[in-house]
Amino acid sequence: MMTKQFRVVFLFLAGFLPMGISLSAQSSDLRVAVANMSQDLDLLIQQVKNLHLEVEDLRRENAQLRSNIVTLSSGGGIQSRIAALENAINGLRVEYRQADEMQKAKIIAEVSRQLKALGRETQAALNSVANVVSSTPSVAVPIHFSEDYPKTGKPYEVKKGDTLSEIARKHESTVKYIQNANKIANPAKDLRVGDTIFIPIAE
Repeated sequence: MMTKQFRVVFLFLAGFLPMGISLSAQSSDLRVAVANMSQDLDLLIQQVKNLHLEVEDLRRENAQLRSNIVTLSSGGGIQSRIAALENAINGLRVEYRQADEMQKAKIIAEVSRQLKALGRETQAALNSVANVVSSTPSVAVPIHFSEDYPKTGKPYEVKKGDTLSEIARKHESTVKYIQNANKIANPAKDLRVGDTIFIPIAE
């Protein structure tokens, strides 16, 4: 189950990283590294499958040995042979457990090593992209105000909680008129409490 999860992580990263990191040549190297790691993981999975096949063979041999023991036990004077067979079975069990634990430890160590390497390469690629993005100069878009608004109206002192839409509604004006008349590009920054603005009102 853990092997399938690791494989999903590799395939996800291999499909996701090229979408956001194609700006840098390092993303191509990272994609190749992920593909190589995925192949290595497939090889490890195949080794585990082979090990399971060997285990099944041992189980069949074990069943055959037990069958032989039952057959031999029907005769007399064979206690020593039965004991030898049982010892052989126990030896096979010990060897299997040892081999299984060693194989699991190797697989876990290899997967852990590859994940750490992938993490370092991924972080390096993300840092590279972040540097490229942060170094791109931002260009301010000029804002043009129109003179097409009523020149009649009245002054108004901005109060706490005021918004352009509320001020326009209360004084039968429009947000566009107020913005153009007072050159308000960003109401969140340019509309400050205590400021006096002009409210155009059509006659």
